[in-house]
Amino acid sequence: MEDILVPLFFFASVFGFPLARRAMIHRHRLELLRAQQAPAHGTSAPDGPQDSPQNDAPALALRLPEPHRLYALALLCRLQDAPPAQEPQVRALLGQIRFEYLPDTLRSYLNLTPAAREQLRAGGRDPEGLLREQLEHLSRGVDGALRQDHGSASRLLTQGHYLRDRFEPSPLDTARFDAAARNLGAAPLQK
Repeated sequence: MEDILVPLFFFASVFGFPLARRAMIHRHRLELLRAQQAPAHGTSAPDGPQDSPQNDAPALALRLPEPHRLYALALLCRLQDAPPAQEPQVRALLGQIRFEYLPDTLRSYLNLTPAAREQLRAGGRDPEGLLREQLEHLSRGVDGALRQDHGSASRLLTQGHYLRDRFEPSPLDTARFDAAARNLGAAPLQK
């Protein structure tokens, strides 16, 4: 019996522990993502029909007519694929576009009644044209936000200045080295 249990416990510890650890890490990451998304939505649980999954941007985009559906879904993909290491202001703006502005725009269009559509057309405005225009504004906002990451460039330049100041010999250090080298009979420092 012991001949079976020892190898069994050995293999269970070798293979079972990493699997259990990976499952715990995955569960922890999911909890962190939920905690990060809760403030972005404003609440952690749906309070009413506005916050239901049917009113989320992807669900709303799927209810749009065809050319606008593709545009809205492409915009959602760009928001989802945006680099995570953005400045806090950029990250907040992208979150607002994703969780507030885009769903509000789509919801406004989808909630138009036939009377409201006729009223817009009577005023010389096409509802589909207005939706396209608003989606283009949001797309330009995403483009602008993604180009605003000046902090990363500044950090790289600052690091370069620090390293140059830290490791590049100053003229005073070079003169001291040359004097010490002459005293020892060595060749002076070449530039």
